[in-house]
Amino acid sequence: MADEKKKIRVSLSPALLKKEHIENSIVVIIDILRATTSMCVALDFGAEAIIPVETIEECRKYKQQGYLVAAERNAIPVEGFDFGNSPFSFMLPTIKGKTIVMSTTNGTRALHAAKNAKEIVIGAFANQSILQDYLRDKNEDIVLLCSGWKYEINIEDTIFAGAMINELLGIFDLGNDAAFMAMHLYKEADRRKRFFMQSSTHFQRLIEMDLQADVKYSLRRDSHSVVPILKGNKIVKADYKPKYVCILP
Repeated sequence: MADEKKKIRVSLSPALLKKEHIENSIVVIIDILRATTSMCVALDFGAEAIIPVETIEECRKYKQQGYLVAAERNAIPVEGFDFGNSPFSFMLPTIKGKTIVMSTTNGTRALHAAKNAKEIVIGAFANQSILQDYLRDKNEDIVLLCSGWKYEINIEDTIFAGAMINELLGIFDLGNDAAFMAMHLYKEADRRKRFFMQSSTHFQRLIEMDLQADVKYSLRRDSHSVVPILKGNKIVKADYKPKYVCILP
């Protein structure tokens, strides 16, 4: 008798995560616009680690200890810190070898919500293919956790979850209705990208703030060949050799 396939499930918001049994699953944190994209950028540009924290107060304490600190609320950089949440902020040689403390409106909160998972990794279009390879090789149950916007469901994170399922289905079985919904949303959105992305409230929010470049970059696939993984309280690059060639822009 063949071994039963592992399941791939989706949680459309951290508010729904408590319904998942994540203790035996790899949880993929998804915050396309922009936290998980920026994390991939920072590690690929040489940052040693990222410490995700929930509050601005925690960030300030780390800042006083000499850490580089990145923080935003409602897509606006917090005054007095080194970075906001733009992926372009982390494309600097000065971050090489440094640990960056990060707090965002949605992504870092989702990370803390998943703290009881067997393993936590970071997912974005920026690292989609290498992440898929990694998950295939691990062959564990998966929960794709969409950060959403202030615990509400959003389009772009759900579309990315569906894109992942579209590539992994067959090796994994669908584990819940949200996974089925995300997959079919992706298939429809892949034919009508402009319509679906322009319908995203967070997409609109960033465009109104003149952050079109951030949005465009965050939707690019395979720009950074890294698998960020949570080790203790730090996100670091997993020691994983990719099975495809990533050509940086």
